[in-house]
Amino acid sequence: MASSRNSEEMDNDFGLFQEPEDYYPPAPSDKVEVFERNPEWVAAGTPSKITVNLLGAHPLWGHYLWNAAKVFANYLDEHKHIVDGKSVLELGAAGALPSLVSACNSASRIVITDYPDHDLVENIRRNVKANVPAEKIANGLVAVEGFKWGHDIERIAGLSSSGTFDVLILSDLVFNHSEHSGLLRSVDRLMTKPRADGSGGGEAFVFFTHHRPWLADKDMDFLTRAHDELGLTVTRLVEDYTGAMFDSDPGDERDAGDTTSG
Repeated sequence: MASSRNSEEMDNDFGLFQEPEDYYPPAPSDKVEVFERNPEWVAAGTPSKITVNLLGAHPLWGHYLWNAAKVFANYLDEHKHIVDGKSVLELGAAGALPSLVSACNSASRIVITDYPDHDLVENIRRNVKANVPAEKIANGLVAVEGFKWGHDIERIAGLSSSGTFDVLILSDLVFNHSEHSGLLRSVDRLMTKPRADGSGGGEAFVFFTHHRPWLADKDMDFLTRAHDELGLTVTRLVEDYTGAMFDSDPGDERDAGDTTSG
């Protein structure tokens, strides 16, 4: 038996299953954090503060200014020779604070990368524009690119005049255990190799916090594999108690989840 109800009435019925306009909470707004550099280490003519724009939210955790980035930024300021006159590549940059500090400390070329997501990459470009002098940007000091670790590596290599980089920055990446192999392939291809006599060669700076202290051994597997598979020398540079990243972080007051290492 055919229904006598018209389509307008049926549409109204289906409206019963639609959520009200304010049913879902609004998406978090983008935010800004200001990183204050240690005045003792700020070179003349460079900014005392770095403005870091951050997305309101992102599934790849690119919406936080992580403690590891802050600790490494301070380390770069204190040890300017690390990047002075050198080519720099940052992987998984998020807000790109270490790269922005590298620009303050006379790096010759900086390539900043993160997963090839439009919002992530455009936010990095926004941070470059906010913190790097326009003439340096115009002269090609900084490039920003999407990059999935271990894939399309030659495209990133082509952004350096030598095809490799003197300094690689890996800030708070080792917690992503499933991506260790891609990261290691990227480091192996993109870091400058030593000369025949063993001198020179690039450096990869790996700063991290054990966000899940019970999985710290899996975090450290990255460094073990870098030594065993790539033949790299692994040296501890710093260990800095920073406090928990979040109030809800598990662990004791000074457990591994509260400490940044590099």
